[in-house]
Amino acid sequence: MKKFFFLVALALVACAFFIIGGAGFTHFWKEYLVVSVPMRHADALIVLGGEPLARPQEAARLYKLGVASKVFVTGIGDASTIRKVLLERGVPAVAITVESKARTTHANAVLLKPMLEAAKVRSALIVTSPFHTRRALATFRKVMPGIAFGVTDASIGWWGVPEGRSDVNRFAALEFLKTAEYWILYGVSPRLDERRETGTKGEKP
Repeated sequence: MKKFFFLVALALVACAFFIIGGAGFTHFWKEYLVVSVPMRHADALIVLGGEPLARPQEAARLYKLGVASKVFVTGIGDASTIRKVLLERGVPAVAITVESKARTTHANAVLLKPMLEAAKVRSALIVTSPFHTRRALATFRKVMPGIAFGVTDASIGWWGVPEGRSDVNRFAALEFLKTAEYWILYGVSPRLDERRETGTKGEKP
């Protein structure tokens, strides 16, 4: 019960910052939501659906750098678009596996689990939006503790200009609520185990 009230309070504080001012809330959510656990080498890259431009572009860049030889795409709605961007950016079709039924981050992990196991993946780097990095990494580690997961972020250019700040702040405000939901419903704690991190924060290949 204490955890529930703490999470509700945190969500309300986050929303309050969002209402009070854009720049202040941007600093707030970047401090609490964004994590970076890069991998110089992994068995696979995982591109989460929900944003079909920056995420596949970053995954294609990492693929061409030789970070991983396989790319898994997961998410209903934009999986085919993400696959198309990967192909356009030079990732061969044979390297791409698509899961197109997942509607949530938890479903992403659950539905990918048998695919990753079949492909004998032992390490994977998740590519997602900055505000989503903490919950995504915590969820995949919870669902598949036998696989070493890292995470890296990808942002669309619009979010980096003053006019686009309100959009990304809105997504981040919702992310605080989703983080609370996942802790309560699935036992996915946002507190990551530092000992499981596989790279150095802030460094990307």
